[in-house]
Amino acid sequence: MIAPEYVATLDPFVAEAKKLVETSPPLDSMPQEIVDRAIARAKWSSKDMVVEPDAEAIRADVLSFYLMCQGVAAVSYPYSREARLISDATKETIKYRMYDLFKRGHEDSCLDVIKRSLKLVQLEGSDGVKLGGIEIPREDIYKIRDRRLAQDGIETIDDRLLPQYLPRYGVRWTDLAPLLRHRRAELTKLYLVNGRAVITPRDLWDLFSDFIAVRTDEYVASVYERFSDIGAPSNRLAEVGEHISSLLPSELELRERFTRMPRGKLRPEFFPPCVKIAMGGVGSGVRNYAITVLLTSFLSYARASPSGRAATRIGDFIRDISVVQDEIAAPIFEAAERCKPPFFKDQPQEKANIYYHLGFGMTTEPRPEESGKSKWYRVPNCSKIQMSAPPLCDPDELCRKIKNPLTYYFRRLSEHARSGVGG
Repeated sequence: MIAPEYVATLDPFVAEAKKLVETSPPLDSMPQEIVDRAIARAKWSSKDMVVEPDAEAIRADVLSFYLMCQGVAAVSYPYSREARLISDATKETIKYRMYDLFKRGHEDSCLDVIKRSLKLVQLEGSDGVKLGGIEIPREDIYKIRDRRLAQDGIETIDDRLLPQYLPRYGVRWTDLAPLLRHRRAELTKLYLVNGRAVITPRDLWDLFSDFIAVRTDEYVASVYERFSDIGAPSNRLAEVGEHISSLLPSELELRERFTRMPRGKLRPEFFPPCVKIAMGGVGSGVRNYAITVLLTSFLSYARASPSGRAATRIGDFIRDISVVQDEIAAPIFEAAERCKPPFFKDQPQEKANIYYHLGFGMTTEPRPEESGKSKWYRVPNCSKIQMSAPPLCDPDELCRKIKNPLTYYFRRLSEHARSGVGG
């Protein structure tokens, strides 16, 4: 048996892990060794992933995970390249740790952790070919095995590795809903028996590590939303995030590698309902909030996609002033014209206020060097929109799972990218 506290290294979201964070000093006051570990996690090799089974090593592992996540949320948006970097690194870490535990004979301890999140059962019968009393044809057992071998690119296998590729478990397909929703699993590729997917140990490691990766994405998004409420994060968190961001290929390297890489153009079809309502023009009761507060912040952050450093000036992310005028301000002005009555007709001073909220001071002719003259306002959370402008709030299913319109937009973009359709 492994130490009970070790579960926190397999699932950083279990109660034991959260208690370690709650009983520790604030994350932005961690000693340098925890900071270094948080940054290094994004690029760990397999030898770095194994944690010694002692309390201090487990505590350092959990604290560095949360510091890594909060650092990325401090300098980037949900589902960004930085967020994907750490969620993928977390997936590889969890998957390797499970493999290592199985290899060392700790399968039961590993399964105890997994069963907290997934309703897992083992195949029945002396030959392990029954699930819920239903017999699985022997040829299907071989097909599941061979499919997994092909997925790993293995043509020949020895008796030592073979058990990892033989079907051993059943997991309710409904438990995999987060993976299906985030396109980390496909229902059509699962072998289903009576509502359960029949899987191998290799599949189990993939599915559970993907499950933790999705939770990591969602945690980063929730921290980003919290920063939208409480204001800018601490410098220490931003420094951690900036170091992690520096591990990514530069935009120039990406453009050279992928010549058709999207350049951040706004995608209105993925806007949340509140933004679509505001874009269509609203009545006099909510014009000011819809145009000056919501659209100005949402369109600017959605277009700038700030990452790599704490976002305080739009000029740090958009250097071409025509982008600000033509792709951000122009649609805001068009939405203002569609209001009833038109917003600027009786409040012409609000046109300058748009640029003020973008951080250029009170002006109608913004210049690049004036970025930072005033505050670049962040996108309000859903609770503030509901309180200040209820007519804008018409939530759909995704709205109920997030707390900020920008999170909605970037998640929809991420899901679209994972689907492989379009850019």
